[in-house]
Amino acid sequence: MAIAKPFNLNQWIEENRDSLKPPVGNKNLYKDAGDYIVMIVAGPNARKDYHYNETEELFYQLEGNIEVHIQEDGEKKTMKLGPGDMYLHPGKVPHSPVRHENSIGLVIERKRTSKDDVDGLLWFCDNCNNKLHETYFKLDNIEKDFLPRFKEFYTSEELRTCDNCGTTMEMDERFVGGNLQRLYLKQQKPPQARTWGFFILKM
Repeated sequence: MAIAKPFNLNQWIEENRDSLKPPVGNKNLYKDAGDYIVMIVAGPNARKDYHYNETEELFYQLEGNIEVHIQEDGEKKTMKLGPGDMYLHPGKVPHSPVRHENSIGLVIERKRTSKDDVDGLLWFCDNCNNKLHETYFKLDNIEKDFLPRFKEFYTSEELRTCDNCGTTMEMDERFVGGNLQRLYLKQQKPPQARTWGFFILKM
């Protein structure tokens, strides 16, 4: 990677604000970086899944608010961030960032460069927080690797029904009813340098 010159992040946001909107509300600031994904992520988004990442993720909130829901020792907890707040999310802890309207944050995480790296998606009951379903996989392409797992969960009433309290999570048509390529930030990179972006869905 060529050495990049410093730039003013606030100025960059003002110049790119129109492109930080759903359905794709994120931008990779250093596409050629070797070790890290450095992204600006804007709201709003809507998601019920929790993401599993084996390494840490740094959240720094620039504008507006975000709640990062996490699962720790079988309990749902919420990390609330406003402008100027920072949160280092530990690896291997499922988390679900929920971004408010007109919010913008910086997210830094490691690239998946090891063949042993896996990502995961988990869902928990809205009523009792019992785990409904979990799936783990090698992430190479977010469009190809995430969508089948969303479809598997949201098209199955059995997977969406809690075996503890009987509550059934509603099916989300956005994940099963059409071409979701427009929801994702495409990365045209060779496999060893491929990165991925958070999926941002209009609420």
